[in-house]
Amino acid sequence: MARRKALSKTEKIVKSVVSRKANKILDTYDLIPTSSTLLNLACSDSPYGGFASGRMVNLIGDSSSGKSIIALTLLALCANNPKYKNYRLIYDDVENANSFDLEYLFGKTAPKRIEAPFYDEDDVPIPSQYIEDFHCNIADALEDEKPFIYVLDSFDALDAEQDARKIEEIRNARRKNLKVSGTYSMAKPKKSSEILRNICADLKKTESVLIIISQTRDNIDPISFERKTRSGGNALRFYATHEIWLAKAGGLKGKGQKRLIGNKVKAKIKKNKLTGKVREVDLRIYYDYGVDDIVPNIEFLVNEKHWKKGGNTIKAHDFNMTGQLKSLVAAIENNGYEKELQLLVAKKWLEIEEELKLDRKPRFK
Repeated sequence: MARRKALSKTEKIVKSVVSRKANKILDTYDLIPTSSTLLNLACSDSPYGGFASGRMVNLIGDSSSGKSIIALTLLALCANNPKYKNYRLIYDDVENANSFDLEYLFGKTAPKRIEAPFYDEDDVPIPSQYIEDFHCNIADALEDEKPFIYVLDSFDALDAEQDARKIEEIRNARRKNLKVSGTYSMAKPKKSSEILRNICADLKKTESVLIIISQTRDNIDPISFERKTRSGGNALRFYATHEIWLAKAGGLKGKGQKRLIGNKVKAKIKKNKLTGKVREVDLRIYYDYGVDDIVPNIEFLVNEKHWKKGGNTIKAHDFNMTGQLKSLVAAIENNGYEKELQLLVAKKWLEIEEELKLDRKPRFK
């Protein structure tokens, strides 16, 4: 009981510091949680959320980099938060590839709240097939005048009706040994720019968020983050408030096991119209758990020398705990210290950001 009271006092102090530092962002925007405390901070300098309402986010990554699970975790967090009880949580599974056990990963509430963008007369979910379908679906959501979080997974899987007709025209011409003038694959970039311009202007009216997932054509190097191609032309980059690139940085194995149980992922915010900062953070995603928000936080505090590590033993002095990573994670979970850990990470993050500021007289007053 005494330890809990001491922690509560520490939590109030830390929360006060965090609120003061992140006050400008919090006062200006209603922030949506991203799935990770570190990713929240990298996007907005706030531990409570990373994506601004009324904006579009582009989440880009190579295969197995956790794009879909990050987006679904975001939806699950909102589904379980009373703050978002009036939000529609829309998951447009264009790839028809989502086979995650949502109830196992996120509990009973999330599967009930997460919906498809459209249902047929038999109540069968119908994802978008063409970019025109996506435009209609999100236009209907905007017309509903309720705030929503819409995840498009993925933009690369969308076709353009005009291109589809052109392909069929070319096929028919080849059968008859005829030539067809013009080319295809140009309709989608043109449509993308037009559609996103209209959508992004309307998102602010309902304080909604659009998250577009993009697949890279090649793997992203986790060291250099060399840019790879993606479909949609420049429209996605132009209209996105955040452009986040994900790269698989290694596999996670069970103790004494050869089989993988998850992946280490590096996330780099390459475009940030909220704070203007380019930041990188490390994430851990487990196959049977989802996005881990404890281990990366512990590793951050260790790497930044807030907690000391000797050999495999970590001394978490804020919690009066000492032990190896696995036992420390268990102790934090069993004692319900997740929020305190989140705030400690935020305090350290914001202290570092404060140190990075130029010691200069403001140019304008």
